[in-house]
Amino acid sequence: MKKKHALTQKIIAITAVVAMGLSVVPAANSDAAVKVKLNKKSINLNVGGKFTLKVSGKNIKRVSFKSTKKKFVAVKKKGSKKAVITAKKAGKAVVKATVKLKKGKKVLSCAVKVSNKADNKQNVTVPKQTPVSAATSLTPNSTVAPTTNTTQTQVPSPTTDPSVPTAVPVLNENNLAVVDYPTIFSDIPDCDFIRVGGNYYMVSTTMNLCPGVPIMKSTDLAHWEIVNYVYDALPDLEQNNLENGKQMYSNGSWAAAIRYNEETGLFYVVFNVNGGGFFCYTTNDIENGTWQGYHIDASFHDPALLFDDGHMYVIYGGSNLQELDFEEPFNEGELGELVKVGNSKKLFDKPSEWGLWEGSHAYHIGKYYYIMIIASPVSGWFRTEVCYRTDDLLNGEWEEQIVYQGSTYEYTTGLAQGGIVDTIYGDWYGILFQDHDAVGRIPSIVAVNWDYTDKDGNNYKDWPIMGTYDDNGEFHASEAKQSMKVRLNNSGKSNYIVDDDDFTYAEGDKLKLVWQWNHNPDNNNWSVTANPGYYRITNGALANNIWFARNSLTQRTVGPKFTSETAIVTDGMKAGDYAGIVAVGSDYGMIGVKCDENGNRYIFQGSGTDGGKKAKASDVIKENAVSSEQIKDGEKVFLKVEYSFNTGKQRSDKATFYYSMDGSNWTKFGEELSMRFDTGTTFMGARTWLSSYATSEEGGYVDFDYYKQYQ
Repeated sequence: MKKKHALTQKIIAITAVVAMGLSVVPAANSDAAVKVKLNKKSINLNVGGKFTLKVSGKNIKRVSFKSTKKKFVAVKKKGSKKAVITAKKAGKAVVKATVKLKKGKKVLSCAVKVSNKADNKQNVTVPKQTPVSAATSLTPNSTVAPTTNTTQTQVPSPTTDPSVPTAVPVLNENNLAVVDYPTIFSDIPDCDFIRVGGNYYMVSTTMNLCPGVPIMKSTDLAHWEIVNYVYDALPDLEQNNLENGKQMYSNGSWAAAIRYNEETGLFYVVFNVNGGGFFCYTTNDIENGTWQGYHIDASFHDPALLFDDGHMYVIYGGSNLQELDFEEPFNEGELGELVKVGNSKKLFDKPSEWGLWEGSHAYHIGKYYYIMIIASPVSGWFRTEVCYRTDDLLNGEWEEQIVYQGSTYEYTTGLAQGGIVDTIYGDWYGILFQDHDAVGRIPSIVAVNWDYTDKDGNNYKDWPIMGTYDDNGEFHASEAKQSMKVRLNNSGKSNYIVDDDDFTYAEGDKLKLVWQWNHNPDNNNWSVTANPGYYRITNGALANNIWFARNSLTQRTVGPKFTSETAIVTDGMKAGDYAGIVAVGSDYGMIGVKCDENGNRYIFQGSGTDGGKKAKASDVIKENAVSSEQIKDGEKVFLKVEYSFNTGKQRSDKATFYYSMDGSNWTKFGEELSMRFDTGTTFMGARTWLSSYATSEEGGYVDFDYYKQYQ
């Protein structure tokens, strides 16, 4: 491997659909008496035209459909034995139906010819909030200085047909988005992102939390909102359900990667689950659609996803590449299968000067393939973003270049692990994250310069050198020391990653998207309608501590100062129950109400100081303080946690606990919790939980009246 400059993982998975044979191929053990057929062997369509292919016959177990040229003909399954084909552009393709029989399989084919004449019978609809497509292989700008003049160009419009263009919004130089460092002061680790038209979508690690893998949206890269999740729950296993002393802390969904494939018209999200295999989810509507999942019992650590020339690749473990394909599920709603195509290939070796070396993100931009990796020098820990490039993905020689090795102005832990994205105006930006102690791993936006020349006259043409532009338009490589304008119109929105909730929901409503459960929820033992306007947790199983308290509802915290507040009604508690609000990091602190062996209820504050060890079912909370006055029936108890995430040299993160009986006059209570980030427990930044658990008797319950957060 060539090194252009060497100084002191988590994305990619790339999946491609491989064209299969075009003729009927009987399996060796197939049932010769079985006859299956397609309703058409050939068909002519105009651009935009559609046709429903159907398979008929006996002893059919399942059918999967594929197009050999997805840029000409797209296929969407519509039932167990049929699919709708759509003519996208002029050309020829073959749609193959692989029919699995009780014995063997048959492959049927339909030749499709698409003419350039538009189908006047087809109406182009504009669904609400349906994202738009974008070019996947762009030539980088030679410069992205903030003062560059922009001309109006064309991008796809928000329709289901990516070929319909619309004008790019005029860039308002007097209303540009502005980013600071950190850009989002909250735990959003291992982020990956794409642009689709004028929208940006980002995914990140959510470990054991459910629903999992948030879809976050932005139009200006500075302000992000959660708009969806990829899945509702982890597989129904003991460790995912907090059953029999098993748990999923510091595991679960890791380092999701996201891509949009123009040929299929689908969004793809892939991620690894430690001990649970590798998953890929697809949808044609990332904000409102349903997701189809696929699974393989294999591990692809910190995957990156790359679609290239009809192939889907996942890049993992830094520089290993594996092609994947899909086997459709037997029944709608079930998981399909991912299958390996060929053997895994190591693209290049890890250089000896790097210790940490993972978190891949992969791109095909212009003539080069790029793989971006987070690394740290063997000589001393410092997060560094390293890029590798070649002009031949499978057989080329790779060059190495450090593209960012610096910190932000108020923190010195390095800024790395992320990727790059372009704008509709041709500028490029990167998103990298930083270890920020207890608050977690937090992302920041940096600029990308593709033609950077350093002070010594060294030029880095076609390398994505990262840094910031100052107010004079001068580029500073590996620096994030001041606010920076992003050449996108300010959306005027705020980040939507935390929110208040009064728990007013109708039957069947989903909770606000800012909420996640700790592990899979026990859906028989929580409700927002049993006592309207309250979130009720019923203790359906025994637990000794909050680590194993089911239906704990949780939100992020935000630095540098953050407060979480709630109020609980405790009349339904039973002897041995604990309930309240919890500050959770490597350790936890709780303030709430305990019910003693006589059924009397008292305010208490306690903590679990596991010191970064794995959560154990046998651990018991340490009670730091218990009030002397009993809680009366009908009395509401107000609870509050104040977080302080100090920055710079101080590095002192604290949670302080309060209670009130009227919601106005607050009493500081118990002991402060020193908060830390640790990979041994949650592997996540500080979060607030609303929790209840029973140590002696099942069936008790607590009602949470509201949740309020302020910064």
